[in-house]
Amino acid sequence: MNPTLYRILLGTSLFSLNTCWAEGFIDDSRVRLEARNFYYNGDFRDGAGVSKREEWAQGFLMNYESGFTRGSVGFGLDALAFAGFQLDSSPDRSASGLLPRRASGEAVGQYAKAGGGLKFKVSNTTVRYGMALPKVPVLQYNNSRLLPQTFQGWQVSSTDVQHLNVNLAQFDQTITPDSTNRQDINLAVKDGRYPATGIGDHFRYGGGSYTFDRHWVGSYYYGELTDVYRQQFLGLAYTTRVGRGGLLTDLRAFASNEVGAAKAGEVDNRAYAAALSYTFDTGHSLMAAYQVMQGTTGFPYINNPYLPNYVQYHDFGSAGERSWQVRYGYDFAPMGLPGLTFFTAYIKGDGLKKPGADQEWERDLDVAYAFQAGLKGLSVRWRNATYRSDEGRDMDENRLIVSYLFNAL
Repeated sequence: MNPTLYRILLGTSLFSLNTCWAEGFIDDSRVRLEARNFYYNGDFRDGAGVSKREEWAQGFLMNYESGFTRGSVGFGLDALAFAGFQLDSSPDRSASGLLPRRASGEAVGQYAKAGGGLKFKVSNTTVRYGMALPKVPVLQYNNSRLLPQTFQGWQVSSTDVQHLNVNLAQFDQTITPDSTNRQDINLAVKDGRYPATGIGDHFRYGGGSYTFDRHWVGSYYYGELTDVYRQQFLGLAYTTRVGRGGLLTDLRAFASNEVGAAKAGEVDNRAYAAALSYTFDTGHSLMAAYQVMQGTTGFPYINNPYLPNYVQYHDFGSAGERSWQVRYGYDFAPMGLPGLTFFTAYIKGDGLKKPGADQEWERDLDVAYAFQAGLKGLSVRWRNATYRSDEGRDMDENRLIVSYLFNAL
């Protein structure tokens, strides 16, 4: 081949390849950066053990998502990186969930974790492998502390069928918010509801949601922690305009039982919940929810259960428990203060199948302000919870979170 012609063809091919990458992989990339300052104070009002959990830390979070290369099969990369730094702690008040601890009980001065992922896309179906932040009814990652919980494994999502959103996944390991080490996935041991032996080789889920019309959305999911428990979820949501506001009706049902070797023992739970909320055009909002547990055991989950009465501190998911919630919120935008929001909630549960324990309640307050100009991206949030119980330790909890968020791309 003529050398000149060869150079022209090679240059054209490289130009086409670079254009392909630029138009998809690079041009559609997104980088989300957050600086999160977190103060936590948990004051136990009675009972034996430590009297307080109190720590203060600074975190930095980066989430990069590339676009997909052009072609019938698109290729992409994702990356997550997090770092945390101790600002204040002490061995006698550590274990707040903000920072990892040494064997002595002392919190580390700094820690970091990172991971990446590969992804492929065909039509409207995407396959991912690597570090992930799953958020479906049977598995919700924990983002309630300085750094989020992550999972490692496969995910498949598809919207190829009109109105249908399908999600499948298998995760083999997790990194909890206050750790840097990958570990096997464990059933939550909230209130000693299940033993710490509930560890599975992997967690699988499958399901999706279907939008029937602009008002109705139905969901079904199946989740299983190998040799521990399986769970099925059925949900139905209805939204509509009523008067001078919006009405949301949210119905949820779970059925859970042990599976395989039953490493956590018997799992026998059926959970039903209904929530009704109304948001006024004037900024006010009201919500009422009712949640009931049936079966011989409490509600099983990995972290952050998808229950309407799972609030700041408690989940109201003990065996036999019936709980109700009332909530009031206000968005100050109609008063000329956009970015300022407030809500308060009261949750009460009774009927617990625990010796000497029949009732418990929690009261939450949440005030947040997101700056609108000049310091746009900066937000301040104060969360306060008061929890009282016949059987467990009473708790007063405060969280103060200052966050600066911006998109680099």
